Amino acid sequence: MKNTGISVRRVGRSTRAALLVSAMCATGIAPAMAQEDQEQQGSAHATGGEIVVTALKRGTRLQDTPLAISAVTGDSLERAGTTSFTELTQNTPSLRIVDNGPGNRRVILRGVVGAGEATVGVYYDESPVAGSVGTTSDAAGSTPDFRVFDVERAEVLRGPQGTLYGSGSMGGTVRIIYEKPKTDLLEGAGTLNLSAVKGGSPGASVDAMVNLPIVEDKLALRVVGSYQQFGGYIDNSYYGTKNINDGYSYSGRALLRFTPTDELTIDLGAYYTKVSTDASRWFFETGERHTTNARSESGNYDESRIYSGTLRYDFGPVALTAVSTYFDRDRTVVGDVSDNFNGRDTAAGCVTYLKPAGGVCTPAQLAPYLDLTRTIQFSSLYQPQGVKNWTNEIRLSSTDGGPFNWTFGGYLEDRKSWVRSTLLSANPASGELNPFIPANIYYDRTINDHLKQKALFAELSYKFFDKLTATVGTRWYEYDKTVGGVVDQGQIHYASVPSAYTEAQTTENGFVHKFNLSYEFSRDLMIYAQAAQGFRPGGVNQAIGLPAALSAYTADSLWNYELGVKSQPIQGVYFNLTGYQIDWSNMQVSARTSGAGSVFGLISNVGAARIKGVEAELNASPIDGLSLIANVGYTDAKLTEDQVSQVVVAAGRKGDRLPFVPKWNVSGSAEYGWSLSDSLDASVRLDASYSGSSYSTLAKTDVYRRKVDEYALVNARIGVEAPDGNWSAHLYVNNLFDALAITTKSSSANTGGLTVTHGAPPRTIGLSLAKRFR
Repeated sequence: MKNTGISVRRVGRSTRAALLVSAMCATGIAPAMAQEDQEQQGSAHATGGEIVVTALKRGTRLQDTPLAISAVTGDSLERAGTTSFTELTQNTPSLRIVDNGPGNRRVILRGVVGAGEATVGVYYDESPVAGSVGTTSDAAGSTPDFRVFDVERAEVLRGPQGTLYGSGSMGGTVRIIYEKPKTDLLEGAGTLNLSAVKGGSPGASVDAMVNLPIVEDKLALRVVGSYQQFGGYIDNSYYGTKNINDGYSYSGRALLRFTPTDELTIDLGAYYTKVSTDASRWFFETGERHTTNARSESGNYDESRIYSGTLRYDFGPVALTAVSTYFDRDRTVVGDVSDNFNGRDTAAGCVTYLKPAGGVCTPAQLAPYLDLTRTIQFSSLYQPQGVKNWTNEIRLSSTDGGPFNWTFGGYLEDRKSWVRSTLLSANPASGELNPFIPANIYYDRTINDHLKQKALFAELSYKFFDKLTATVGTRWYEYDKTVGGVVDQGQIHYASVPSAYTEAQTTENGFVHKFNLSYEFSRDLMIYAQAAQGFRPGGVNQAIGLPAALSAYTADSLWNYELGVKSQPIQGVYFNLTGYQIDWSNMQVSARTSGAGSVFGLISNVGAARIKGVEAELNASPIDGLSLIANVGYTDAKLTEDQVSQVVVAAGRKGDRLPFVPKWNVSGSAEYGWSLSDSLDASVRLDASYSGSSYSTLAKTDVYRRKVDEYALVNARIGVEAPDGNWSAHLYVNNLFDALAITTKSSSANTGGLTVTHGAPPRTIGLSLAKRFR
């Protein structure tokens, strides 16, 4: 069967609304359309309002997939004005993204959050992306973000996906699946977006796509390009500068599809994105919204590339898929740390940090100490870093559609990361960093991190009596991690001295498992029960002087137990309900050594947690043209053990809530469309979301703990479009009521105890224009 290129956008509004409503399989999000001949490829076409997803690495109808999974079409993303995967939080229960600006995002599903490797896997098509480990071995906090445009669908798999997706998916998996080249259709698309932020600078973005058939039914190329100018809204009161976070990004991708025979498909892809912007952080203590008094630069300069190749061969009852991906990321993170040195430019400070004999600094000691300390009271940590990650996967899956279905595969990963952390002085008159020359470097440390993984996995299911399906899955994994570091220039305020290169290594292997039972009472009602395991690799602490016995930490793991219902109680109404409990043991946490003597900060395995939750998704179309969606997530995430062992002490105690996990997340949307004439349709849409309060750290006694208050956001859109979807024009207002929606707060010694704050932009008014060419 050839790719017909059928899309929801290409039918009239009444037909489109009917298709969307009939296809909404209780995800709470408008689902993607499915294409029978490309279930393995993630493509889609209209099949009586059904949806096929590839979350199980083989094509399955969404309502028949016994997982807590949400899916959203590219058309729905476009209609909501979604351009980043971070905005999926508005449509998915239990999904939380700690947003510290582009390239500095931590993805959380079902409250599974902790220092170290990622707890949620993020994929663009078949390609996983990785954060950089940084100086704290916390790769989870820097998830890269590729622009969401020309998307076929997004899938959010809630709960551990350890058997099929491996490490880093212990909380779940987010998959962005782009539109693929069409070999029989010449088409193009473009969007223009203009916006104005309250109290800030203008913003704009341009996106364009062209699909080029090269050889009919054999070869096609699809090219996408985007540019975005951020509307700045952060002011610096110390220097009197405005809109300092008005940076830019541009991105693109080229996808080539070759289908020499009906059985063989080869996809080649190249993806690119670049972000350059000052940080959107501000200090809560200034007393003014979106205002910082930072004395030195902060920003993120991020460049990511993905090169991928995917081969699929259909042997009839069996399909072979082979994927190879090379992910290459270079970024520079700049963070103002001037306040860390406040109050240290005194004789008492000299005694504290130089520790002179007799307890008093001599004039010869005091003068250079004061000069050094006052210089770095205008300073930033300047941290260039990079990731090179090569992953390979090969798998075989059954395709005959019988009662027995299976997937077998193998996986290899080779990831190399590095980070150079330097302390640079800034110009006191402007806050700009002085040139990167040795005279202005006041600390210099480099860390290398090398992770190698291999795995074998299998998942088998059998349907009994055409009603009951039993699924079992397992994954064997083995990883080796080597970490090395050198301090080229010490810093007395960090108690750091130059040291030679040292290196340590750890290795580990094990199994994770999955068990699932589902029962289909009818096509409109299914229940399932699942027990599934997730894990993430351990590693090696790179702390100079740390005893060798404490350098390594092991993998942590969890068991997720859930019970779910997928239903269509009446025509046009879909409802999903899931309850779950997660038991997390051997947690990786940021800790410090206990006892007398030198104290070291490190990652260690201490404590346990239990997470209980409920997720509900409702979708309804009470009248023609009206679509209503609601999602509710409740998450109770607490420690069940103190984070204390014989060698380390962490902040957490039994009963403490896990950080950045609100108990309630609620979202919903309402869209109504009607026909103005034979050649013109209209629509109006409201999107609303609510996030409960949370805390930035575990312990109530932590002086750096900050409460992140609850907030609600409302977006509104109104527009007109052609009935065939070939063009549209929309006016929109994001953050309609100009809410102070603070999404994250944090504090540390580097900020002098001040509260670093990030949040949603102020009220933003914009115009969006879109055109398709065929």
